[in-house]
Amino acid sequence: MILAACTVVAEKMNGADAETIAEHYRRHMDGFELAKELDKYACWDTTRDDMEALDELDCLVDSAERAAIKAWAAEHNPQPPFPVGTRITRGMITGFSDYSPACYEVKEDGDENPNRRLIIKFEHAEAA
Repeated sequence: MILAACTVVAEKMNGADAETIAEHYRRHMDGFELAKELDKYACWDTTRDDMEALDELDCLVDSAERAAIKAWAAEHNPQPPFPVGTRITRGMITGFSDYSPACYEVKEDGDENPNRRLIIKFEHAEAA
């Protein structure tokens, strides 16, 4: 997934080497950080336009990961280990995430904001 995203970005950088970008990329890096990393460790001379293209990489990787998770969930139909209303170590399960498959929405203990919820993967939920 990372290499595919790097290939999209490399094309915007006039055919830069996608494998080198992938080698130096870490999750949640912004374009500036990645450009500096490439300048320092891959001996590149990145421009502001390159930095802006690299800034798109993390979003592309996140989108690819989200799509893969949705496809996996559609194929495997994971079932929640706990029902809504169960208290887990992080708080109270109040529902299932519409945004992230196989995840709970959890009202965190002590959180006074009535609308805020944690997103907890089914496999990370532990009974209190």
